[in-house]
Amino acid sequence: MCKNSFGWFVCYTYKMKKLLTRYSHPIRGIGYALANDRSYRSQVYIIGAIVAAIFMYFDPLQLWEVLFVVLAYALILITELQNSALEAALDRMHPEMHESIGQSKDMAAGAVLTAGVFLLIVIGVLVLGRI
Repeated sequence: MCKNSFGWFVCYTYKMKKLLTRYSHPIRGIGYALANDRSYRSQVYIIGAIVAAIFMYFDPLQLWEVLFVVLAYALILITELQNSALEAALDRMHPEMHESIGQSKDMAAGAVLTAGVFLLIVIGVLVLGRI
């Protein structure tokens, strides 16, 4: 409970500032990825265009269909961010080639591929449901 002579407004403002500060790091990370990571940027734009095409082609979508398409898109972006972060950290910590480092990077890339396959499955279900 926030107790001060200025009342609830100061307490509320302090909590909002704390909340915004907490979210500034993830927002900065996404901005960094958009500006500096070609893989993430291509996932945002190319898959984003595919998702937009889905919404235009299959108009109108039912709510559950929208949720699956958005979930698949978010899953691709999340796994790509994790993949890029892992690759950057491993490159920094272990710049020379090493078999286990390569396997770790391959597994992270496999997560992105799995998310992409999920999006393809969702698109396939949408197409088959309308035939």
